[in-house]
Amino acid sequence: MPLTRAEARKIMLSIPGTDERPWFNEPSVFIHDRFLSKLHKKEEAVTLQVGSMEMRGMMLEAEPKLFYITDHYRSFPFVLVRLAALDRKTLKELLVGRAAQLAAMKPIKRAKKAKKKIPLVKKAAAKKTKGR
Repeated sequence: MPLTRAEARKIMLSIPGTDERPWFNEPSVFIHDRFLSKLHKKEEAVTLQVGSMEMRGMMLEAEPKLFYITDHYRSFPFVLVRLAALDRKTLKELLVGRAAQLAAMKPIKRAKKAKKKIPLVKKAAAKKTKGR
């Protein structure tokens, strides 16, 4: 039975450790601070990042009724998964498999927010005015 967009979103967010946040101004599902999936804005499909271009090629060849890409994704390791050909079990398996790959990767190092630095000239001037 095909999935609705609402059902697919619910399944994506049911994977332990996921959260929803914007990515390119679209609601997307992340796990371990890495993109996992999202509902495609224009297509009736789930956008799923895969491990490599080779993996994508194998998926497209093995299941052309389920997986496809548009010109936009030609240069990127993503597949679109047709909601009409997708069931709950398959989507969950795809997401759990990709989540395991992402969990095995090194954590993303986030840049620390720099404290606002006061130029030395201003610091020296501030010291002079305090001492008066």
